[in-house]
Amino acid sequence: MKLYYTLLFRRINRHLKELGIEPIIAYVAIPCFMYWGSSSFFEKVMYANYLYPLLVVFFVATISFSKHDDFLKQQFSNLIYRGINVLNNVFLVLPFLFFLVYKQLYAESILVLLLGVILSFLKKLSKVNFVLPTPFYRWPHEFIVGFRKTFWVFLLSYGVSVISILVDNFNLGVFGIVSIFFICSLYYSNLEPQFYIWVHAMTPEEFLKNKITIAIRYSILLTIPIVSILAIFYFDQIYIALMFEVLGVLYVVMYILMKYAFNSLGNAMFQGIIGVLCLFFPPAMFLLIPYFYYKAKSNLTTLLK
Repeated sequence: MKLYYTLLFRRINRHLKELGIEPIIAYVAIPCFMYWGSSSFFEKVMYANYLYPLLVVFFVATISFSKHDDFLKQQFSNLIYRGINVLNNVFLVLPFLFFLVYKQLYAESILVLLLGVILSFLKKLSKVNFVLPTPFYRWPHEFIVGFRKTFWVFLLSYGVSVISILVDNFNLGVFGIVSIFFICSLYYSNLEPQFYIWVHAMTPEEFLKNKITIAIRYSILLTIPIVSILAIFYFDQIYIALMFEVLGVLYVVMYILMKYAFNSLGNAMFQGIIGVLCLFFPPAMFLLIPYFYYKAKSNLTTLLK
């Protein structure tokens, strides 16, 4: 187990350097950003103590990917494999847990720790014969596959938007919009095999434009029900919902570009870290998107002409 964490630490340092970030700077900056972002979240969001644990669950689920899990199963006994999974999730929730303790929210702290441990034992649902219909065409495979795996999250988001009307809380409706864009961004966490990129008769610019256009179209489509409800009952505040629509679109675009900018196996982990940081500090996307676009275009040049 010690060897595993030694290699993991080296791997994290290597990926940080691939991002152009000095590891020591990242280890200082990330806690500062998390503290600032969490403080802002609690100041500006109603019922933050209820929503914060949900954000932690999204974060842990984001950076957990099946290939790494399969690797652990092959290399370690079942007992050590379970222990590593539990420790990994505990390490991931520790920053959030420390912040909740700092805020003297002890019940929420225990909940976050328990959720992290429980997630380490959850297995993926087995495939069933029923094929869930989707509102998408065949070719945006990220949305087709992703929607069928996470359709229940959309039901929850739509339910939250209805609750926002019943309890007269506009912020809950906005949270529903944010959660949908967040889930849509996760569809672009894993890079498809290079062959499925190579078969496109496009230039890198055309390929990225096509991917981004599809993602924007269907992300907005999924949020239309919530925006429509908010427009009817909170028309004087609809500009806030539209502002979050724009930020949500930028968030999805950033994930797409990250997907092709860094095509290594640990990509999902760093997408998760950067994604959560940008949730807390959205203006960072205006700097990151052009950088990731340049990197993605450069990487795709070898596959697309």
